[in-house]
Amino acid sequence: MSKLKPRERDAIVQALRAGVVPKLGLRHIQVGRVREIEELVKDMDRISDGGSAIRFIIGEYGSGKTFFMNLIRLVALEKGLVVMFADLAPDRRIHATGGQARGLYAEMARNLSTRTKPDGGALANVVERFVSQAHRDAEERDLPTGIVIRERLGHFEEL
Repeated sequence: MSKLKPRERDAIVQALRAGVVPKLGLRHIQVGRVREIEELVKDMDRISDGGSAIRFIIGEYGSGKTFFMNLIRLVALEKGLVVMFADLAPDRRIHATGGQARGLYAEMARNLSTRTKPDGGALANVVERFVSQAHRDAEERDLPTGIVIRERLGHFEEL
């Protein structure tokens, strides 16, 4: 087990005093979820290799869903993955006719996180990095940047 850093210790204590899930140091206080974590880490590895996975975490109020998801989110960020997170609610549903799905996707976009922006708000950074890399590639290939971007996003048009 890794050493508890003062910043993590303080975040844990403050969050628990406030009755909320800590954003940092969750690995120091979680117990009994080894198999679930192992399976989700396998999913992350599959995704890193270009595959896909989906999991739904369900449970009663107070059963630890948010805690568990925050722990998994931190593991994914440590692995260098981009993470989107949203709770399903009546105003944030996967499928609906009254704009609730748009609310879900907006919440996910707001909460998009990276290692450098773990608390969300990383969408602009991700898009900037994508465009910058496409621009560098375009310069190396002596092509307009727009063509390289269309190539990289072409698989979405096939869908």
